[in-house]
Amino acid sequence: MKKVGIVGAGLAGLVTAALLAKRGNQVVIMERSPILGGRSHVISKNGFTMSYGAHAVLAPKQEPLRSIVRELELPMAYRKASLSKFKLLMNDKVISSPLGFGALTSPAITGLFNHMLCLKQFYRMVKQAPVFPQTMSVGQWIRDHVSNPEIAKVLSAYAALSVYDGALDLYSMNRFVELTAREYEKNEPLSYMGYDVLLEELQKAITKHGGSILCGKLISDLIVEAGQVKGVVCSGERVEFDEVVLNIPPKELSKLLSHPSLADEFAGYASQSAHYVFVYDLMLSKRLRGDIGNLLDLDGGFYVNDYGLNNPSSAPAGGQLLNGLKFLTEQEQLDDTHAKESQTRFEALLNKVYPGWDNYVVSKRIINRAMVNGIARRTNAKLLPLQSRAVRGLYLVGDSTEGSGALGMPCYDSAKKVADLLS
Repeated sequence: MKKVGIVGAGLAGLVTAALLAKRGNQVVIMERSPILGGRSHVISKNGFTMSYGAHAVLAPKQEPLRSIVRELELPMAYRKASLSKFKLLMNDKVISSPLGFGALTSPAITGLFNHMLCLKQFYRMVKQAPVFPQTMSVGQWIRDHVSNPEIAKVLSAYAALSVYDGALDLYSMNRFVELTAREYEKNEPLSYMGYDVLLEELQKAITKHGGSILCGKLISDLIVEAGQVKGVVCSGERVEFDEVVLNIPPKELSKLLSHPSLADEFAGYASQSAHYVFVYDLMLSKRLRGDIGNLLDLDGGFYVNDYGLNNPSSAPAGGQLLNGLKFLTEQEQLDDTHAKESQTRFEALLNKVYPGWDNYVVSKRIINRAMVNGIARRTNAKLLPLQSRAVRGLYLVGDSTEGSGALGMPCYDSAKKVADLLS
């Protein structure tokens, strides 16, 4: 049995703690906030349930999530995704996707030959081995390999959706392939679970096996002696652990890594900028249409997800919860000057696709720049390692680490790997 201190109760920290506790370790989570979940913390409002980040666990039925669900006995439901409900918006019209149900007939691409070419280039794009030049961006790859402007527009939109980033000239092609290759290996059902259920189940798994979750605990420093992490400093007091796992944003890392060897090791990681999306959540008292599960705007860079279809418990009976994202350009990610225009353009999109929506608004939430990943998977960007090489007993988890996948998968991946290392 090891005494493990976990700093941060984000998704990865909680999964790591649950796995370690069930395996017989003594686990203590120390979270500075009064609530759990980090960017997945849950908000309930007017009968709607959503989280600050994504509103449900949406991931291919694949490892490591499958193993985590099995080991922790999580009540994960699996449903077939309806490709016919994945739509595109082009020239103000809702159309089928050339990469899904309407692969050979979608109006997004003209001509049967071009439809087949689009499928071929998409497959090539996501399935290549990640051995590109380090500075090769997704945008550059598309320009170099896709001459048809219609196909280039479609592939650029799907790439932005996969990485939740519109600044594709900054995004590493190597990282893009690492993120997306596994997602298209098999056409398997998707797993659905609201974060409200997931967070509750993870807390149960931790406390049931003797773990502790302490909120309002600000960690000011790590205790490093003789090349080994011995614990943390909390409220001026020394708290000793055999091993320490950090689940904190990269910008907060530098505050804990004052020890010279750690500062040298992590300076290049902690200084990298995050990347952001514009978020518009809309809660409606009436379901306006059910033929669209996901809508990708080819021209405006917007993506709309009907979370009531994905996760029925997120919306009350007869209601509709729409989650809208805008993939910000490099310039738009720098500040909030885009906010008014982004809101106006998104509401114009709603008028076209969900006419009359403004008559049924229960509540709405707008976030001008919502963080997507602590470290962007961009050209020349380094992801946080899972284990410190400078000192013994220090590990890192979260979606800024070397874990693979998208939509929270790096959190599960890094949590499973670190739990296995410590076990």
